[in-house]
Amino acid sequence: MPPDSKRSNVRRSNVTACARCKSRKQRCDQNLPACSNCERAGVDYLKSLEDHVAQLERQLQEYRTNDRQIPRNEADTVTIERILEQASFVALPSSSFSNSRYMGTGSGLPLLRLLLFEDGTTTLPQQSVGSDLNSSSIVDLLQQDIPVQLPAHATSIRLIDAYFEHCDFFVPILYRNEVLRMLDEAADDTKIRERYKIFMILAISIQLLNRTDSSIPASRADTFFSFAKCLLLDNPANLLTGDLEHLENLLLLIQFSSFTSHPSVTWHYVGLATRLAIDLGLHDEPPPHHQLDPLSLDRRKRLFWATYTFERNLCTVLGRPVSIADEAIFVSLPVDVDDNYITEDGILPQPESSRKALALHLIRYRQLESEIMQVLHQKQPLISMAFNYELWRDDMRRRLYDWRATMPLHQFPSQLAPMEIFDGCLYNSLLQLFSPSRHMPSISSDDTIFLADCAQGSIEAYRSSFRDGKLRFYWRTVHNLFRAGVALVYSLKHWPTGLEYDGDSMQASLTSCSSVLWGMVERYPAGKHCRDTFDILCRSLRRPAAGQDLQSQPQIHRGTDLFPMLGNDAIIPADPSSLTADHFMLPNLNVQYLFPRGES
Repeated sequence: MPPDSKRSNVRRSNVTACARCKSRKQRCDQNLPACSNCERAGVDYLKSLEDHVAQLERQLQEYRTNDRQIPRNEADTVTIERILEQASFVALPSSSFSNSRYMGTGSGLPLLRLLLFEDGTTTLPQQSVGSDLNSSSIVDLLQQDIPVQLPAHATSIRLIDAYFEHCDFFVPILYRNEVLRMLDEAADDTKIRERYKIFMILAISIQLLNRTDSSIPASRADTFFSFAKCLLLDNPANLLTGDLEHLENLLLLIQFSSFTSHPSVTWHYVGLATRLAIDLGLHDEPPPHHQLDPLSLDRRKRLFWATYTFERNLCTVLGRPVSIADEAIFVSLPVDVDDNYITEDGILPQPESSRKALALHLIRYRQLESEIMQVLHQKQPLISMAFNYELWRDDMRRRLYDWRATMPLHQFPSQLAPMEIFDGCLYNSLLQLFSPSRHMPSISSDDTIFLADCAQGSIEAYRSSFRDGKLRFYWRTVHNLFRAGVALVYSLKHWPTGLEYDGDSMQASLTSCSSVLWGMVERYPAGKHCRDTFDILCRSLRRPAAGQDLQSQPQIHRGTDLFPMLGNDAIIPADPSSLTADHFMLPNLNVQYLFPRGES
């Protein structure tokens, strides 16, 4: 055989097979540098694990070389944006789409952005991204062949009671007497509409009870929901009919998804519900010639304001614009009486206060919350004259205090109807009101002190609520708690010169915030990015730059540090308010118990 026809690499007596063939237990022809099996598979030949390690080290060195070619400031900016994306409530982790999702300035990220730029933070613990096949994947749409039976009648009644205990307090949708009628008919397989609603109500009830007692298995709720979903997919002509009942079915889906660990699908359900509500004209009073009876009229109002509540609740966290502007809403609130006082013939007088009074009061809060988002983070109407944001903020603070002071009494508060939610709503909005925004980006000394007071009390209250099992919407709890923690870190780093603060108390609040975030992640895994980012901020407090301390005079920051969309020439003005922290406190009340012991 001619020398040039010989193999370029001879067999070695100490090599019996390449690493790939060894792992697959295949015969190897040892034709180096690539055996026939490796050539057919299109993979690189590795004669040993040492070669594999050397190859990986070469690749790593190439990445390091490329990374050094990137300007430092550009690399830091990219990494900070990545941290912001991970720390946001929605990089929408369970979305079907791989690209990141929009988080507006109202979401609270500007303060985090500024802190990261100040600290020079450019690293974050790596998280596995992988595909998520949860509520938005095609796997969930596959039907289950296992038949699902209704629970015993007495058990169903108890679950329905739990459902209305929550809904009458938070967001009324259905009428109790109608649900009881549907329960009696749900045993009939031909009653598709009734069966769908009953199984959805049972699923939501089990989720609610799981919030108060983790020993109640949430898997049963998933079973009921899967069955209801199969009914929906098999019978769209019966359940998706473009009418009020269609909207009820969508709202039940929104309710269920709001309690799941991956509520990103809620955003899409809410979009369907708001468009259907507009199609049906629910945002306006019906014309007189429709001659609707009192029950039908109240049903329209109830469904619209339920849709409004879900959308405002979600858009506030995401910092996104709403689909139904408040200026386009003319419909009044539902009647303030219990369900059994609402009939087709008229509204009967109720001697005592209704169970829905608190839910209606929460709707009024959502209107205030919506105004805060619109004024601070959106453009003013073109026809408006010069707008005084300082006067508006003072007026909004007063209206928030008035709203809290006029809260109706509740005779039977419970874990499913916690009265602490109203204090939580108040101080969540105050944090929003006094945090940097598009139109009010400056933080005065008094604002900084007030922001720290609100954040510290809010953290302590969430710790108490977490301990007592009064938290329901975990995704919003994580967002509010994280936002309060970021506000506290910001306030400490920009504390006014010459003013002292209780360092032990502040450190205890930071520790509590971190501890609750760690505890919440056990039940809401998507919150791990917020938890890890907050821990990074806490560590930055323990390592101030040389020659600086936490009580140093805050520097003047460019507007683009907080809000890049303002442009390079935007400078945050130094315009300290003449108000002191005492002006912001409710009279005759201790600030420590005015913060949320439940969630909003």
